Amino acid sequence: MVELRNDLFPKMIGFFLESKEKIIERWVDEAFSALVSLFPAKEDFIVYINSIKDPKDAELLIRLSQFYLIAKKYQQESYVKLIMVVSAIEKIANKEKGFQEFYHWIEGQDSKIGELLSRMKNIDVSKFKEIIRTLRESYFQEYGSRRNVSTFFREHLTQEDKTKLIRSMKANWTDVVQWYSDRNPLIKFLGRDKIASIQELKGKYRVEKHLVPYCYNWKKCYFDGIDCAPHLGCLLTENSNFQDETLKKVVDDIYQMRSDFIHNAIITPLNERDAVTLGTIGGKPVSIDLTSEELQNMFEKALKHFFDQLVS
Repeated sequence: MVELRNDLFPKMIGFFLESKEKIIERWVDEAFSALVSLFPAKEDFIVYINSIKDPKDAELLIRLSQFYLIAKKYQQESYVKLIMVVSAIEKIANKEKGFQEFYHWIEGQDSKIGELLSRMKNIDVSKFKEIIRTLRESYFQEYGSRRNVSTFFREHLTQEDKTKLIRSMKANWTDVVQWYSDRNPLIKFLGRDKIASIQELKGKYRVEKHLVPYCYNWKKCYFDGIDCAPHLGCLLTENSNFQDETLKKVVDDIYQMRSDFIHNAIITPLNERDAVTLGTIGGKPVSIDLTSEELQNMFEKALKHFFDQLVS
């Protein structure tokens, strides 16, 4: 039998009805239940926890997994699951410190504010705003939730999951040409690959406004009226930098879904099986193909990838 390391939760106060060992064992059971897709048996999960160098990181994995279990097994609403996943990512990004609101953070920035003021002989409205912008940028470098979530997805999602996530979010309302791509040899033969504007294709092809993924390029992406055809060529798989730039736009929308729910009482759920969700994000129309189950699978693999970097 594999034994769990004994340096976890050293400051935890014991309860009257359960020993510390029993409580930790229950927590580990819950954490394993949340990540059962990643570990074939509980013993493998314990071996993994034991391999994490810093006990605080091992504790973080257990705590996050317990939190995630609520979203995965006990919360049916997809938009709540989304918010809880984003919350878990924010905790990972700020694992060494607690979150601070901007106005609390700025109270501890006397030296930075003094340095900015020393560069100016006098202060007017525009210079005051410049100082605030500089401080805001410093704050977001440390506590920028949207930026942290974007970084997590970029660094820890698999390439396949990045592509799937990008294609699942149709939020780019733009001119789309159907049945056309300059990758098609026939298009090249006809000389139409030299066309500079999508408007030149009107009359020869159907050009309409559609919701498409942010990666859509009218020259390179073959669109059949409903979806793209990546088997004919895909910019996302051909250029990793473009993939990451496009992923950031999608993650911005995901974070906006969280903000719409929390601050504006607006719900944009993920879709359910065999369905597509139509809604708005930040006031703009969207069509979402991503299911909560797919989001969970992506997050679980990304979570393990993050902690893989912390094992001995």
